[in-house]
Amino acid sequence: MYNRQSQIEVSAKFADLLENLGELTLGILEERYLARVRMPGSVQVSLVDDGEISRVHAQFMDNPDPTDVITFPYGDDGEILISVETAERQAREYKSSFDREITLYLVHGLLHLAGYDDSSEVARGEMEELQEALVSELLEGE
Repeated sequence: MYNRQSQIEVSAKFADLLENLGELTLGILEERYLARVRMPGSVQVSLVDDGEISRVHAQFMDNPDPTDVITFPYGDDGEILISVETAERQAREYKSSFDREITLYLVHGLLHLAGYDDSSEVARGEMEELQEALVSELLEGE
């Protein structure tokens, strides 16, 4: 987990928690959905600001607007960029917590790396349902 932004304070404890939640997510996917998914070998997760995610979004997806999460598969490995500023805005908008938003983006990115797709309405619905179930399970008791 890399914190490559300075806009929003993210504690080392929270970064460690995210790393643990990522490992738990991959473990759940492997245990319950292995026949369906391909597990990434390693994943690099970076917390970035809106400026950085906008640059990446423009460069690779021809859209200069900030977004919440961008995932890059590299063969057996992957990279996930998460915008903390977008997470903070979305948390306020959806009356959620910052921690939940970041976790949601992490799970979303991991699902993409595991082979889930959200390019069609049916696939998006399936992915969102699984994503919500995983986030709820991961944050149970938080």
